[in-house]
Amino acid sequence: MKLRKVNLMAPAVAGLLMVGAVAGCGREERCDFMGDITPMPLGTLSDSIWQTQEANGEASDFVVHENEWRGNTSVLGEAGKVHVKQIAVRAIDQQFPILVEPSSRSVRPDSQFQYPVSNDRELDASRRALVVEALQILGVADADARVVVARPVTPGSFGFTANQNFQQFSSSGGGGGGGGGGGL
Repeated sequence: MKLRKVNLMAPAVAGLLMVGAVAGCGREERCDFMGDITPMPLGTLSDSIWQTQEANGEASDFVVHENEWRGNTSVLGEAGKVHVKQIAVRAIDQQFPILVEPSSRSVRPDSQFQYPVSNDRELDASRRALVVEALQILGVADADARVVVARPVTPGSFGFTANQNFQQFSSSGGGGGGGGGGGL
């Protein structure tokens, strides 16, 4: 009878020892490899992503785009003049670089087919100089250091996509659009 009791208890004791060895003594020891698993408040991880996107969006307001000039000249169109004034007002408080988008509609004299698809460094330099001068007149003291000729992070859209975006924007009342037009 004693032998039968020992035979029954041996697997139970072995099982308890195995569970104890696998489980460890506490939660901290079991989960050390996972690092800190304390739940964080909502938005802790995503807020930095939204803030980066917001900052990139704000920076894109400081770009004088190629279409704001009159053709292939260094004369600002009406929308360009208004935009440079808006940049001047905001540039005093915000330290984003001010970009002049490089020209892309010039003809390179040494090209075979003379297509207007090239950059004109002299035109870009004169556009930059005009923006620097305008901003300095409008009170941006460090304009010469902040204005650069460079491609923006968000270059915009061209051709069919630009037309499609414009149509969607204008037909939705200038907002983000509806829910796909479903309903009645």
